[in-house]
Amino acid sequence: MLIITVLLVVFIFTFKSLASYIKKIRTGDPNESDITYWMFSYDFKSPNKDWVPENKNLLAKKRARNFLVFILYINAFGIFLLLNSFTAHLLNFIVNPEFSYPV
Repeated sequence: MLIITVLLVVFIFTFKSLASYIKKIRTGDPNESDITYWMFSYDFKSPNKDWVPENKNLLAKKRARNFLVFILYINAFGIFLLLNSFTAHLLNFIVNPEFSYPV
C-alpha cells in the first residue's frame, strides 16, 4: 500500500507539472488557450474549407505538443488505476478481521 501511495503522489505531481507546462508552451496555433490545453491540435476545426499546408516548424511544434498531451492522458489513466488500487487496498485493510476500529 505504501508503494501505491508513493506512485499516486508521483503521478499526481507529474500530472500537475505536465499540465502547467502544456499551458505555458505555445506553438503558434490561434486555437490554443489555457482552457483547451488538454485537446490535441487536430481536434480544432479549420475555419476555411480549402486545405492549406502549414509551416513545417509549426507542424513539428504541434506534433511535440500532441505527444505531451498524449502523455498527460496516459498519466491521468495511471492515476485512475492507482486510485482504484489504493481504494481496494484500503477496503481490504478495513475488512480484514485483524483490523479493529480505534474507539
